[in-house]
Amino acid sequence: MHGAHWFRPSHRIEPPALQSWQRNLFAVWPSLFATSLGLMAMLPTLPLYVEERFNVTDPQELSELAAIIYAAAPLSAAVFGPVWGALGDRMGRKPMAIRANLAIAITTLMMPFATAPWVLLLLRIVQGALAGYVAPAMALVSSETPNERQGRLIGFLQVGMAIGSGIGPEVGWRVATQFGRGSEFYVTSALSLLAILPLWLFVHEKPRVHDPLAPSFVREMVHSCTQLLRNRVFAWLLVLVLLQRIGQNMMEPLLALFVRELEPWARLGTTPEERTGQATAFAFSILAVMQVFFTPMWGRLADRHGPLRCLGILSLGLGCLMFVVAATTQVATFLGLRTCAAAFMAGSMTLSYAAAGKRVVAARRTLAFSMVQSCMQFGFAFGPLVGAFVADRGTGTGPDFQRTFVAAALLCLVAGAGMLLLRRLPSGRLEHAPPVPPEGPSTP
Repeated sequence: MHGAHWFRPSHRIEPPALQSWQRNLFAVWPSLFATSLGLMAMLPTLPLYVEERFNVTDPQELSELAAIIYAAAPLSAAVFGPVWGALGDRMGRKPMAIRANLAIAITTLMMPFATAPWVLLLLRIVQGALAGYVAPAMALVSSETPNERQGRLIGFLQVGMAIGSGIGPEVGWRVATQFGRGSEFYVTSALSLLAILPLWLFVHEKPRVHDPLAPSFVREMVHSCTQLLRNRVFAWLLVLVLLQRIGQNMMEPLLALFVRELEPWARLGTTPEERTGQATAFAFSILAVMQVFFTPMWGRLADRHGPLRCLGILSLGLGCLMFVVAATTQVATFLGLRTCAAAFMAGSMTLSYAAAGKRVVAARRTLAFSMVQSCMQFGFAFGPLVGAFVADRGTGTGPDFQRTFVAAALLCLVAGAGMLLLRRLPSGRLEHAPPVPPEGPSTP
């Protein structure tokens, strides 16, 4: 019979091929997850490691030393971030993401062997200077993504980071309990190496074509930065993101010391050390858990109502909650307020990148993202230093962390109000990146 062929398709139906940005998305997501998990396995209890490893007994000295060591990496990352961003736009984002994870792995592996606080400080500085993995990873995906999907896509990537950040503190606490605090660094190093594999194997990026007539890297970077900063909205956005991140991060590295001073919650453990460790791990983990649930919401709101407006509302809400935290005296109450604050903190990175992405051309998006990341890293670095300074001023009985929360709240409120006002200015985005002017008159 010849009718049997009626039941067979005349041609094979192939599933639709993934676009380039979609393939990169599914490779970058697990990489960001692994790197974030590793870093958060080590960072939350870094003050406790400094106290135990170097036998620091004075509370004020410990808060200042922990803040400096904690802030060293983001500070150096903020300084060198635009350089790596410009290199990413010029040479490729994939090599920059791989290089950053390799640098994190090597420097973290050396940290347990630090014999003095200054050695650990130096390693943190080198780690930050060579790192900067978020901006090139984000740009690998977002540079080819339609504008109407920018907020949701960046939010999806941040969810990967959030899940890793949520698991990280619990993993670090359990590893430290079983094998000692120094073992947390080995976990971070191993996961950073693991994060390289999906980038290396699966990310596809169009090769850069070398132009022999192209200007020098330094000249091109300076020109690109100048053009970006001439956009008033983008320039003021960087300033306000810096203020907001300083306020958001003033207490982050000192939370373990703050929790230790509150009235304990018996459900967390039987010993003071156990209760402090579990409460600190929960404070960081709940931030990541709330990011998983609320980051997509912030991304959808950004696509619908504008990322800058949403970022301003976020900052105002966070500032109000910090005022309430300043009056907290019990661990249970603090963790409840921390959970509420985490819903606002969940969208800060997504909205900052999305607001910048709408105001720069795709050809300079890695550099623009690196400049935004530098502002966030400066906030990550100066926030703890400002927080420790504010807490230690005018007290004779030890740090006053409630005062730090009040100062952080004021900065978030100022940043939020400024972001809402900034929306009234025209974006001034260029449709195409202007060429770099020649270095001199051409020769015949």
